[in-house]
Parts: sequence; structure tokens; C-alpha cells
Amino acid sequence: MKEGKATLVPPVPVPPRFRGKIAYDREKCIGCQLCIRVCPAKVIEFLPEVKKIRMHVARCTFCAQCVDACPVDALAKSPDFLLSDTDRSSAALTVQ
Repeated sequence: MKEGKATLVPPVPVPPRFRGKIAYDREKCIGCQLCIRVCPAKVIEFLPEVKKIRMHVARCTFCAQCVDACPVDALAKSPDFLLSDTDRSSAALTVQ
């Protein structure tokens, strides 16, 4: 283990259909913005210059409505849940 870097291991395996951090496949995204329309927490931002999205995970409620709305499966639920950070604008809390 590197000094100053602790590796956290989940205490138990996550259950099936667990709603963790949303995974984003940028290549599949068609820029339809349906995910933005259904997100109750205003987590998703549209980047018009590239017709892609950016997600601010610190605001996410992990409802997965964006996953259900995506017509091309560019968004998916992941088993990642160890998401804490001391900086709300950290790159670790932004998905793009």
C-alpha cells in the first residue's frame, strides 16, 4: 500500500440491482438529453459543444431514473458506493 493512500474494501458484497454511482459510456451517448429531463436532483449538465453530458455525483440521489430513460444504454448503475470526498467539486465526484 502506498503511503497516504488507503484502499477501502466494502464490508459486504453489494446486493443485485444495487443503485450505486452512475456509470457513463460517453461513446454510446447520443446527446438526446432525456436523462436531464427526468433527473429530480438536477445532477446532469449538457455540454452543447460536444453534445455529451457531465454528472455532478455529489448531488445525485441514486434514483436511477436517468438509467431507465436512456434509449441507448449510455448510463448504468454501478456497484461503486464509496464516494466520499472532502471537496464537493473533486474530479472523483464528476462523471463525463
